[in-house]
Amino acid sequence: MPDRRTQNELVRAAQRGVDVRLLLPGKSDVPVARWAARATYGTLLSAGIRVFEYQPRVLHAKTAVVDGVAATVGTANLDYRSFFVNYELNLFSANRGLCTALEEQFRTDLGDAVELTAPGWSRRPWGGMIAELVGRTARRWL
Repeated sequence: MPDRRTQNELVRAAQRGVDVRLLLPGKSDVPVARWAARATYGTLLSAGIRVFEYQPRVLHAKTAVVDGVAATVGTANLDYRSFFVNYELNLFSANRGLCTALEEQFRTDLGDAVELTAPGWSRRPWGGMIAELVGRTARRWL
């Protein structure tokens, strides 16, 4: 559930032609956290960001790879609490081996994910939309 500034940066990157793909949990042990995350999907999808939900189990990985030359892995989520409240630890690296390994794992995990689309997302049930409003309201406390 990225904050507004992070969402804006992701959208700007996509608008510049950057291939932005997010692999997010399709299942959660904290439903309100999932609702809050899903509240951002419409903005991301409409900007051309590809959003995938991982299906087999709760996805707890927090990794990113940029152009195969920079990577991060750690405890920080893209959310308010990780940025401003919690103590988090991330490794940032330009090690090509780490970047390659993380990219390979990402591609493998995409095989167990469902890609969401903007048209499909706009047709989701009303119950989901109401849950997302609750999640959006509660996001600073998650």
